[in-house]
Amino acid sequence: MISVGLDVGGTNTKIAVLNDKYKILKNIKIPTPLSNGYDFFIKELAKIAISISREYQKKKISVCIGIAGDVDSDRGILRYAPNLCGWKNKNIKKDFERVSGFKCLVENDANMASWGIYVFEVKRKVKNMAVFTLGTGVGGGIITNGNLYRGSTSTAGEIGHMIIKEGGEKCNCGNYGCLEAYCGTYALIREVQRRIKNTDSYLKKYGFEKGNITPKIIFDLAEKGDRICLDIWKDYGYRLGSGIGNIAVLLNPEITVLAGGVSRAHKFFMPFVKKRLSEYGIKTPINKMKILISNNEDIGVLGCASFALDNK
Repeated sequence: MISVGLDVGGTNTKIAVLNDKYKILKNIKIPTPLSNGYDFFIKELAKIAISISREYQKKKISVCIGIAGDVDSDRGILRYAPNLCGWKNKNIKKDFERVSGFKCLVENDANMASWGIYVFEVKRKVKNMAVFTLGTGVGGGIITNGNLYRGSTSTAGEIGHMIIKEGGEKCNCGNYGCLEAYCGTYALIREVQRRIKNTDSYLKKYGFEKGNITPKIIFDLAEKGDRICLDIWKDYGYRLGSGIGNIAVLLNPEITVLAGGVSRAHKFFMPFVKKRLSEYGIKTPINKMKILISNNEDIGVLGCASFALDNK
């Protein structure tokens, strides 16, 4: 038995293959085949699975497809994915199985990143864990009693859309004051653009006010001591601390893990996460919780492959 994980993003699709001992046999990345429409996309994913089954001479494989979007995991339906051509109500499970001949699971990508962390980094040594995925948006996942918690409609774990400031910044979801509206990549860029107009920041000196700003640039210039960038990470940490604290008192996880590209800036924002957490009146769940950083860029696809193996 082998398992195949397919982590589908708007730009790239990652592919991982595990054997039944959870050893990684293959781990590659290809451009996501979107340009020729949904049917072509399904056929290309099926080709990948068929090719892998032949390569390893396996008649039976388990497959899990992870996708950024609103996923009905029970039925394998992608309800909505804004980064995948705006697709709505696509029965990926049914269509993939029809074309490939292999059974598959379809899951939210942040949930799969959480499962990958649980299996490969935490080694299943805890029962209760929360994950924050920090990137363009803020996603998350919840492990309770050693199981992935999806909720009644498979939408549990939307950590980025808890309200941390009533009437605050508008979020891409349409609501106001979400954690993501303060800790998503677009929030970092918004703050840079607001703050550099009347300063001598490196950001202005190098022309970044024109729009070519990334979290890496904000990180690199914080390394140089740029005051605006340091202040932005300070505010970021404080807001993120509110999100982590809310989860801590609600779910009481043993471990909270920060993953995703923006988590690499943790040395700048973590002191302010801790400061915010120190302000919570209910101390026990805060003080007993460990916060870890995941630096594995492939943890999402490894989560898909291990989840397929766990649910074969």
